[in-house]
Amino acid sequence: MDKLKLLPGECGYSLAARAHLLSPYGSWKITNYRLFGRESVRINALLPGHLSSLALLADSTVEHLRLEASAHPLVAFGLSTKEKRLALAKSETQDNASTVYEQARMAASKLSFGNVLRCCCACMEEDKARYGLAYWHTMHQLHGVSVCPVHARVLSTVEAGEGALNHAYELPFVDNTLNLEVEPNALKLSRYIVELHALLSQFTPLGSMSERYIAWLDAKGFITASGRIRWRQLKTALKLFWRELFIPEAEVVPPELCKFHFVPRIVHRDQSTHYLRHVLLMAYLTKSPEAFFAGPKIQPQTTELSKAIGTPEEQVVLKILEQGFSLRKCAQALGCSVGFIKSVALRHGLQIERRRQFITPEMERSVWRKAFVGLHRQDIAQQLGLSVGAVEQIIQSHAGLSAWRHHLLMQQRKLSNRTSLINFMKRFPDASRNAIKHQCNAYMWLYKHDKVWLYAQLPEALSSGKHQGINWAARDLVLCNQIDNLSGTYTSMSAIDRALGGHNWLLHYREKLPLAVERATNLINGQA
Repeated sequence: MDKLKLLPGECGYSLAARAHLLSPYGSWKITNYRLFGRESVRINALLPGHLSSLALLADSTVEHLRLEASAHPLVAFGLSTKEKRLALAKSETQDNASTVYEQARMAASKLSFGNVLRCCCACMEEDKARYGLAYWHTMHQLHGVSVCPVHARVLSTVEAGEGALNHAYELPFVDNTLNLEVEPNALKLSRYIVELHALLSQFTPLGSMSERYIAWLDAKGFITASGRIRWRQLKTALKLFWRELFIPEAEVVPPELCKFHFVPRIVHRDQSTHYLRHVLLMAYLTKSPEAFFAGPKIQPQTTELSKAIGTPEEQVVLKILEQGFSLRKCAQALGCSVGFIKSVALRHGLQIERRRQFITPEMERSVWRKAFVGLHRQDIAQQLGLSVGAVEQIIQSHAGLSAWRHHLLMQQRKLSNRTSLINFMKRFPDASRNAIKHQCNAYMWLYKHDKVWLYAQLPEALSSGKHQGINWAARDLVLCNQIDNLSGTYTSMSAIDRALGGHNWLLHYREKLPLAVERATNLINGQA
């Protein structure tokens, strides 16, 4: 097959699609056989695999295609060890690319992005003007990119996989009139991902991501003096910052990320995860990947005298504590938290009176009863004048109580999500299963935890019309017409079948195509 030059920013699937477009056969099976040596090949737009064969087609190197025509830099960034990154790189050059997603840990991330190809209508017009055809860009296929970072336009999508573009090779063909309103955060996320991909294509960051997160969170005020995350404040800030991404109409990122439960895990230890989890935290902390890897600006070191004296607020705290007031009364007087008062006292070496709470059997019994009916720990502590830690200690001391409270919580969530799904189906009675899945937030929770009930409520699956019976008589006549238009000499039925597209119809369905088989036999015997 003739050599092709990789176009700027083109992905591996697009390169194979252009080769198929220039092929004289028009059969994806023949294209796969000529490119990869076998027929059963599907090229993924994110991680194409088969890089050795694609490099021969593009007259380029495997490393160039790995960095420019795939999402390898980003996916490898999400892997925790060098061995895992090397295993991914090795799988991308093998003839069988079925292990690429396994080595990339895409399934292990438990995030669903759908199987689509994305394109920008403005990029399509520019590509046609410069190169004579539109093609698929790597940056548009990256998970989390929903807006073109160059033209700030919402990307158009084309369904791929089973039931859509399965084995077929296609170049962008969507309508160029799409011009939806762009969410600012969706544009920020898309540009950050593309910039990170470009940066990781040039260098591999050394050191621990966990250490970098600790440094940035400390600079932003989200790390306590003991090195713990101020999780409530950080989670609230993240939800507020990215709230536009998780509205049902946006469909920018998987809804499973909206709780940000992954943040403590990636901050406290380095582990393999989907790169999008890193990006959501990195893009909140910094404006660009370059700024993130450069690290926070080092604050000027304070002198010993300033440490001893402290800030004006700390001086007020110390004066009140020296007068014999308790931590709680001091916090009430200054309008701040007890934790802040305690940290100031410890930082300046002031002795703090610590006393254990005295819990009577009646109070413990009251805690147990309230916990048994599912009341929140903080509400129990507030009602009884105890600390949350004391309430938690009592709950843990009763065997099975914690598991029972978890059961109650799951039942409450089940009832809430069931009600949400029923209300959605009442508001949109004509919604299909696919529409409910993408527009109702309760769908994914019910799919994971209450699948039997969910499927009992969903409407009947719509027939796509693609599984109707084949009209063999009509196909027989069409094949006869195609055989009559063949030119050249054919010595076997297989040769004629390949000339007709390589469908194997003449070989496997001879009894259903009597006229075409007879016409092909006459052509082989030279009687046509």
